[in-house]
Amino acid sequence: MTIQDSGTKKNFISVEDLYQLKQISNPTFRPNTNEVYYSINQANKDDNGYRNAIWKIADTPQQFTQGLPSDSNIKWSPDGKLLAFISVRGVQSSKPSAESEPPKPQIYLIPFDGGEAIQLTKLPNGVSNFEWSLDGTKIVFISKFNKDELEAPSDEEQKEMLPEEIALMKMSKKKLEEKKTEPRVITRTEYRSGTSYKDDRKGQIHIIDLESKKVKRWTNTIEDDYYFAYLLPDNSNVVTARQKPGEGDETRNWELVKISPKGKVTVLVKDHYGWGLYFELSSDGSKAVSSISDENLGTLAQDKLCVYDLSDGTRTLLAEEIDNHKNNAIWSEDDQYIYFTVPEKGLAAIWRVNVTTDETEKIVGGKKVIAGFDISKDEEWLTYHAFHVNDPSKLYRYHLPTNKEELLDAPNQKFLKKKALGKTEEVWYYGNNADYKIQGWILTPPEFDSNKKHPLALNMHGGPHVMWSNHQAIPMFHEFQLLAAAGYVVFYCNPRGSDGYGQEFYQAIEKAWGDDDSQDILNGVDLVVKKGYIDEKRMGITGGSYAGFMTAWIVGHDNRFAAAVSQRGVYFLSSFWATTDNARVLIDDEFGVSPLEDNPFLWERSPAAFAENITTPIRIIHGEQDYRAPIPDAEMLYQGIKRSHPELDVELIRYPSEGHELSRSGQPTRRLDRLEKIIEWFDKYCQPEKYKSIEEQKKATEKLKKEAFEQLNEKIKELKKEK
Repeated sequence: MTIQDSGTKKNFISVEDLYQLKQISNPTFRPNTNEVYYSINQANKDDNGYRNAIWKIADTPQQFTQGLPSDSNIKWSPDGKLLAFISVRGVQSSKPSAESEPPKPQIYLIPFDGGEAIQLTKLPNGVSNFEWSLDGTKIVFISKFNKDELEAPSDEEQKEMLPEEIALMKMSKKKLEEKKTEPRVITRTEYRSGTSYKDDRKGQIHIIDLESKKVKRWTNTIEDDYYFAYLLPDNSNVVTARQKPGEGDETRNWELVKISPKGKVTVLVKDHYGWGLYFELSSDGSKAVSSISDENLGTLAQDKLCVYDLSDGTRTLLAEEIDNHKNNAIWSEDDQYIYFTVPEKGLAAIWRVNVTTDETEKIVGGKKVIAGFDISKDEEWLTYHAFHVNDPSKLYRYHLPTNKEELLDAPNQKFLKKKALGKTEEVWYYGNNADYKIQGWILTPPEFDSNKKHPLALNMHGGPHVMWSNHQAIPMFHEFQLLAAAGYVVFYCNPRGSDGYGQEFYQAIEKAWGDDDSQDILNGVDLVVKKGYIDEKRMGITGGSYAGFMTAWIVGHDNRFAAAVSQRGVYFLSSFWATTDNARVLIDDEFGVSPLEDNPFLWERSPAAFAENITTPIRIIHGEQDYRAPIPDAEMLYQGIKRSHPELDVELIRYPSEGHELSRSGQPTRRLDRLEKIIEWFDKYCQPEKYKSIEEQKKATEKLKKEAFEQLNEKIKELKKEK
């Protein structure tokens, strides 16, 4: 969008600018150097997909791999000579043939001085995670197999088979796969996630020898599903983890285990509680660090930093004095320290803790959100990528001995300098009943005049236990600036239940989504209105997931908003409990009951129960393959409002094949369409003159297109007559 101001043309952030914005991730030091390698992700207009390429910095940023379409999970050999990464090479055709299969993610190797990447693995189901051995001779990785695939002839055995036997085997496998979905027989409690149904494949431990390139599978289990694995220093065994046997798909109890080359399993840690599990092995193989939760509180608990002694399974909790989440734990090379990130009051910093003394120290902070980092082997350097208020992605290197920070790359800087961005103001105010102080932010339009009245866009976060900031990654940076460019004052905040403000604050929404938390938010709206530059009759409200819940809940209890856009929300808690993936635990933990135990209570806590009270024009946006917050909730809310108020302007917009991540990693064209539909709906009720003008322009454009088409048809007819 561009506007004219006194003859000067200023560029505002536009919808299409999504294609220009670049997000850094996975910063990694090349061993024995201070060179940094990292990934850059960018939406691609040509094929409506994404590119994720590896970049390097010695002196200046340079692209290191093509990224067609995705190079990720970069890890160096211990000597720093080979870079391994997972890639899906080759852009998939939009119209694949019936016989073709999409390429699978495999491990690739590339020398430190560049050249052509070499494909290391060719597993039929691809590779998920991998790690180098400490001597650099082997790589341990995970690839999924089902019972039939585990019993199928090995690669070596297939070399002895006749071509027709191999063809018959492949045909049989294809028919078996097709049979599994016609009909789809469900026997698991957690049977789908993301945008797909789970299959019967389980992660198996594999070791590849770098010299011979031979792959050996160490496990052949149809019971355990392995996600991460580390080779012990002597390469004798791997340390990995599994869900505790016998407790079902939804258990949050885990075991750390040791596995031998012949698949023998030895349990090292019997009980580890957490919603999912990631751990990192110390360099000497004697300890493991992970985050652990509180079984009594479940999802209402902040994760703690836990170190296990693998010789006897004893655990030690570290950095307990820090009353916030501890994330992204990394061992120092000498195993004396653990570095980790801590979110706090709209910021995120790098801390470290001494494993022996439990002494903590903040290493890098400042006005930014540090999202990921790495430590050099000599522990002299840190590298990290961060979000900034006016730049969603910057890469830094930090020299620990001198405490000097160096900006290495800001791939959006040049582009954003050409844009007129809105300005952000931080505010603190009392929440409901003055129980807590709430942190919020006001983003004003690029050409803001405080003497004029402006429309307001209230945007809320999902989770519910996440932390928003004025420092945002691309999706929200782009969305907030887009709303500001469209003329809206944007308000957003972290109500009680958000991360970054301590355990008590985090837990304060127990059994009460929509009560005090909604008032925390509305108190912030009142604060912005009191500043005098908001037109109270022109306010819009939006949010996704838990914030979709909040959007529908608020307009079901409060009629101050002129328009609402509710996205991928949870509107009927009992339905959500029955249809979601592993997020079912949110109902179990946050509300303490299931629909089988107290369905009336969950109905009273559901926005759909108040559909008849909703008189705000509302647009409901949902992905049809959203298996985190499945679409029946959206359908119920829509029907409840539509039947209660047939005259009310209500829309349900369904995005085929899109899931819960539509706004962050959905097809770029769908992401842009979603943004346009939010602004369009707000404009319709908050800026009606602007909306009317745009609609008239659309009609005029369509009329011109129609006339041009008719004229073209007439010319074609005349040419045919002449012939």
